[in-house]
Amino acid sequence: MNVSRIAILGVALVAGAAAFFLMLGNDTEIAPVQIVEPVREETVRVLVSSNNIQRGQRLTLEDTRWIAWPKKAVQPNFITEETTDAREELESAVARSLIVAGEPIVNAKIVKAGSSGLMAAILAPGMRAVTLRVSPETSSGGFILPGDRVDILFAAGRDGREGGARTIFENVRVLAVNTTYSENTENSHIDGSNVTLELSPNDAEAFTSARGAGSLNLVLRSIFKPENDIQATERRSSNVSVIRYGRS
Repeated sequence: MNVSRIAILGVALVAGAAAFFLMLGNDTEIAPVQIVEPVREETVRVLVSSNNIQRGQRLTLEDTRWIAWPKKAVQPNFITEETTDAREELESAVARSLIVAGEPIVNAKIVKAGSSGLMAAILAPGMRAVTLRVSPETSSGGFILPGDRVDILFAAGRDGREGGARTIFENVRVLAVNTTYSENTENSHIDGSNVTLELSPNDAEAFTSARGAGSLNLVLRSIFKPENDIQATERRSSNVSVIRYGRS
């Protein structure tokens, strides 16, 4: 073996040894890999409706279920599993208003069984229920449904011909038509003979007096608010007086 080959071999050995020691030095400097586990969000089991619950409908166990809800998003009025036997206590409770599927059930929207009757459960606190016998001609052709808003027109005299009609109440909530309480009825038309309305105590007295002094008509209101009040008032004659709902 000549001198040149021995020199090349020596250089190779030295380079290999240097690379080996450099690799060992780099390994000592590499920090260990830390595996970070994802933080699990804390949840609370909240009572929600399993399906649509109509106003006036009595609840059953099949109408409710527990689901996990982010704890930070739980509202004070939610019913949680921490409440003892909360789900069983709601059996046969009455819905005050429509509860859609998946919506958390809150005490403000229900009345527990035994606390009041069906109509009393639907009424807003402090309000009264009054009933008016109607015909298609006096109830917007029968297209007034529970949950709608109406104006009440009064015409003096038994047949309503002794004086011009005037609006005595505006924006009155319809509680029921005959014995139908549902706000989301499948029918777009109910041939009702009796309409139950929600009024304040003073308005209920004025309503009863007007019912005995003349004829009353219900006028259906749109669910949409006008962009301005000009269109709603410019066709009103000067002899029409208005008693606004709740302010008589």
